[in-house]
Amino acid sequence: MKEDNIDQLFKRMQDQLDIHEPSSDHKIRFLEKLQLQNNAIPLPSKKRNWYNVFAVAASIAILFGIATTMLIPNISVEAELASVSPQMQETQSFFTSAIQTQLEEINKISSAETKELVTDAMTQMEKLESDYETLKKDLVRSQNDKRVISAMIKNFQKRANLLEEVLQKINDINKYKLSKNENSIL
Repeated sequence: MKEDNIDQLFKRMQDQLDIHEPSSDHKIRFLEKLQLQNNAIPLPSKKRNWYNVFAVAASIAILFGIATTMLIPNISVEAELASVSPQMQETQSFFTSAIQTQLEEINKISSAETKELVTDAMTQMEKLESDYETLKKDLVRSQNDKRVISAMIKNFQKRANLLEEVLQKINDINKYKLSKNENSIL
C-alpha cells in the first residue's frame, strides 16, 4: 500500500521535479554560501598554477629527449673514405695532402696572366668536391659498396690531375713570359 502512495506522489510531482544537471558554477556558489555561513571552507582559486603545468611538461620533454638519444642509434649521414679501412685511410691522406700541396703551389706561382685559368680550375674543383660530398652519403647508403669506394678514389685522382694540369699550364705561361721578356731586353 505504501508503494502505491509513493508512486502516486511521484506521478503528482512529475512536472515539479528538477531532473537537470546543475550549472557549472553551482559548486562555487555553494561553497561561497557555505563560507559565509561558517568561515571554514576556503574557496577554490580560479587562478591556475602554471608553474606545475610547465614543470610537468618540462619533465616529459626531458624524459623524451633522453629516451630518444638512448634508444635511437647515432646514424651518420655520410662517411669518409678513411672510415672503410686503414688502406683507404692512407689513400685519403695521400690524396688530401697532395691536393693541398698543389693548391698551395698554384697560389704561390699564379699571376695576373693565369688568374682566369686558376678561377676556372677552382670552379671545377668545387664541382668535384660537391660530387665527393654526394659520394660520402652514397657510401653510407650502400654500406661500403666497392663501386662507391672506387668512385671516391677516382674523384680524388681527378682533382689531383686537374691541379697538376693547371700547375703545368701556369709553368708553361710563366716560361713563355720569361723567354719573351729575355728576347725583348736583348
